[in-house]
Amino acid sequence: LGRDKFLEKVWEWKGEKGGYITQQLRRLGASADWSRERFTMDDGLSEAVAEAFTRLHDKGLVYRGEYMVNWSPNLRTAVSDLEVEYSEEEG
Repeated sequence: LGRDKFLEKVWEWKGEKGGYITQQLRRLGASADWSRERFTMDDGLSEAVAEAFTRLHDKGLVYRGEYMVNWSPNLRTAVSDLEVEYSEEEG
């Protein structure tokens, strides 16, 4: 797919479905400063996220290690550890 096509798809998705979660939160009565809402890929935000992770890493608060992410190819998303049935497999 490549990075450029991936980013194109991300922005396409955001245009179609980007406000669903905040719309649900608003209907539930959440009171937030909606004028400050940001999308992960907004200009400047990616750099801010990288900077925050770098600072947290330097402080030992986040680390890179071996961690299993439970990815569902059917759902096309990560699944909570609570929703996974574990089994030992030879291989």
